Amino acid sequence: MARLESEAKAGYYPTPPEEMEYILKRLRIEKGKKINLLDPCCGEGLALRQWQDDMNSKGAISTSYGIEIEKSRAEKARNIIDHLERCGYEEMRISHNSMSAIYLNPPFMFMNGERMELTFLRDLTSNYLQTNGILIFNLPLQILAYTAKVIANRFKNVRVYRFTDKNFDNYKQIIVYGERRKKGLRTREERIEQYDLEQKLLRLSFTPKDLIPSLDTPDWDSNYYTIPQNEKEVEIFQSMLVEKEDILKSLNTDTNEFFKKVDEKIQSTKRTSRELRVAMPLKLTHIATAIASGKLPENMGDHLLVGVTEQVRKEEIKFNARTGKEEEVTTISNKSLVRIFSENGIFDLK
Repeated sequence: MARLESEAKAGYYPTPPEEMEYILKRLRIEKGKKINLLDPCCGEGLALRQWQDDMNSKGAISTSYGIEIEKSRAEKARNIIDHLERCGYEEMRISHNSMSAIYLNPPFMFMNGERMELTFLRDLTSNYLQTNGILIFNLPLQILAYTAKVIANRFKNVRVYRFTDKNFDNYKQIIVYGERRKKGLRTREERIEQYDLEQKLLRLSFTPKDLIPSLDTPDWDSNYYTIPQNEKEVEIFQSMLVEKEDILKSLNTDTNEFFKKVDEKIQSTKRTSRELRVAMPLKLTHIATAIASGKLPENMGDHLLVGVTEQVRKEEIKFNARTGKEEEVTTISNKSLVRIFSENGIFDLK
């Protein structure tokens, strides 16, 4: 289920530019390398734009990808980053293992019985961040305990910093840096390392701020992360969300003959030698039902509409809170929908 925009607004805390400046001091790039940068909660796009500008100034050839669910913020972000999709990340299709680095600043809130910081971390670093890709994770200090197991399981070379004295008391936020581990079975030594890291993060979640290094601690010449060149191109970065208003607007343009074609189809259909007429004008829902039944699979103006029933197979890596392990879960279900083919792409009305 997609997150509500009102909920997204409630948990929205953009990163102050001065904190972002210190965050970026610990990031390196080899000149001339191509990198893909993802911010799945990009807000107005300011932090992502600042990040991309910093990488380019260090010699990178970077491409920025942002996702933002709230309309007004998304419209602003679209003007300053390379690629923007307005939806929840759950409604996205993204090429796997195509992101060199992710800046993760999720909503700070509970939803469906789970902290959103954990949900975003688990879902977005499972498939999109390439091996050795860099995570920059922004979250409240006390929430670190909720995410400790996943961080330890998926990342190595983990370091934690807090916001500077100027902002920490107001925001209570920390930054977790990490390097994506290679997927697969762990050696005994790696499992011990993961356990030790998890325990360290759990303790850190309850540590007084004065014992946590702040972002302005000048250690960036020795403690830094090199963002790797993207190992795959981003062939897919697409929202699967189709707004009802967009479809209705498209169907009601002067050049679209959708309703005319439907009427012609109905008038030409004969059950007997006697012409049958509809009892009342058809509404859009009636037409959609006819299409879904497969009775109107033809070109209608600049659209081709086909009724489809498909089997959906979904494979996910989920965190099992009972066993404390990640597990692969497969679900299969049937889904009926109307598929629209147009010059602007292929869209499904579910």
